[in-house]
Amino acid sequence: MIKQTYDLAITFGRFNLLHNGHIDLFERMATFANICKIGLSSASKNLPLSDRIRVINKALHPKASKYQMLAGSNVFDYFGRIAELHPPENIILILGEDQEVLAKAAERVFGWEYHLVWRLGSSTEVRGVIDNEQWDRLDRIVPRAIIPDVCRLRGMEISK
Repeated sequence: MIKQTYDLAITFGRFNLLHNGHIDLFERMATFANICKIGLSSASKNLPLSDRIRVINKALHPKASKYQMLAGSNVFDYFGRIAELHPPENIILILGEDQEVLAKAAERVFGWEYHLVWRLGSSTEVRGVIDNEQWDRLDRIVPRAIIPDVCRLRGMEISK
């Protein structure tokens, strides 16, 4: 059963093309805990970590200081480091509803409760909107403050 508050809320993902669904997930983390850690995949297929961190901070401003961002080579590398530092009853894992299998695996392995957030968008949708130049739709799925950044990151993806 999910408690009202935890010491720590965590998530993990690529977060290459940030969109409103990601922001919603991050904001929901803050409703469960005062400390929120966003794990970012450092696998080679991802865009540069520094660019992704900068865009997340810009999107979360002025609340960005509530979040800590940490790189992990894979999800269980990141989860393992978190588990070494915090008792399981003090952690809640927040993931998108499409990550239920991962959430259940983390519950089995680490004993963490989890909360799934309904997806409000996807990076695939962002790619399609940018690639098809549907500019009238972009500000409905990406926060306005980061649209230029997300378009630049999409360009980096294409040139990879």
